[in-house]
Amino acid sequence: MKPRVYVLYSPGTNCHLETAGAFRLAGAEAEICHLTDDLIAGRRRMTGCDLLAVPGGFSFGDHLAAGRIFALDLVHRLRDQLLEVKEKGIPVIGICNGFQILVNAGLLPGTAPVGEPTAIVDRNNSAVFESRWVTLSVQESPCVWTRGLAGRMLRMPVAHGEGRLLIHGEFDENRTAVRYGTMEGTESYPENPNGSPGGRAGICDPSGRIFGLMPHPERAVYPWHGSADGLEILKAGVKAV
Repeated sequence: MKPRVYVLYSPGTNCHLETAGAFRLAGAEAEICHLTDDLIAGRRRMTGCDLLAVPGGFSFGDHLAAGRIFALDLVHRLRDQLLEVKEKGIPVIGICNGFQILVNAGLLPGTAPVGEPTAIVDRNNSAVFESRWVTLSVQESPCVWTRGLAGRMLRMPVAHGEGRLLIHGEFDENRTAVRYGTMEGTESYPENPNGSPGGRAGICDPSGRIFGLMPHPERAVYPWHGSADGLEILKAGVKAV
């Protein structure tokens, strides 16, 4: 049987179909799972899958802040399911707006209880929406979504206005899974499109199973996209299951 991935959807999400399609290419059985009609209404549970994907877009119009309302629903209406996802070790990936949601929900960096954020994904240093291709360097980390890819340089696009990851307090750099530019990371524009310190483009929680990144792997899965490197990340997640 193929691993089942739930691709979460809410009003304003606009990358769910591409993300589901990319996971199918990666060898998973992908299903769109609506935050309100499926999860909050009780028709499905987040633990009914083998992998969980929170895709990009502008969930709930990014009102209050990017990903904030979606995160509030997860924390205050689905907390028991979130805790169960963590307890069962279900791999989770948050892409762009999905990364913002995971940070707002306190799932990343993941060193505090659910619902207690210890980081923010702030406005780009350029103060404009950045849509461009970037190079990512894959780091040695416990992240299951980049397992077997350490040392690789990957190409994929970004598309965000708020991507500068600012982490409060201490952070174990071993949990930085991907950096912009070189293996050491860069803060130079445009190689680093948002000014994230240390060139952090994606991080994982201490378990390595929850991963968030600003670039879009689902937009780099065919050679005619310009790169198929994004598929490697999704395949690694599927292989981990």
